[in-house]
Amino acid sequence: MIDGTYAIKVDVPLGRKDGTVVLRTDGSVMTAQIDAPVVGKQQMQGRVDGNTFTAEGSTRVKLMGKIQYTLTGEVTGNDLRIDIQTNKGEVTLKGVRV
Repeated sequence: MIDGTYAIKVDVPLGRKDGTVVLRTDGSVMTAQIDAPVVGKQQMQGRVDGNTFTAEGSTRVKLMGKIQYTLTGEVTGNDLRIDIQTNKGEVTLKGVRV
């Protein structure tokens, strides 16, 4: 089960910053609420299959404009990893369930 709130750390030029990811599932539909440096506050919807999930779409990020993204993630035990590929670069978020 991937549902839960995860505390994450994001490496930015000024060091590591804290953030959160909340994952919720309803059948095969996954909703991710992300509040993190670089990414900002985002809500993404995608598909879940066991302990892995995917989402793709577009969003607006302050100072960066419109961003197309493909997100893949996995929860192993209480550990979370999300890889976000965008037209502006890549971001990896790692965290732990709280």
